[in-house]
Amino acid sequence: MTPKDVMSVREASTYLSIDEATLTQLAAQRGIPCMEVNGSWMFSKKSIDKWRTQKQAPQK
Repeated sequence: MTPKDVMSVREASTYLSIDEATLTQLAAQRGIPCMEVNGSWMFSKKSIDKWRTQKQAPQK
């Protein structure tokens, strides 16, 4: 990840239009691409975009 690609919980929740608590829960359950850095969840915009695309693709 490049520094400009990294989002905090607040930034990612705004980007995804979901509540911070919901996003934190998804991160803790590894339901969304993320990594924990010094006790804080960090998100890659590129990884989240890819994850969203895969979630929206028709299931085979």
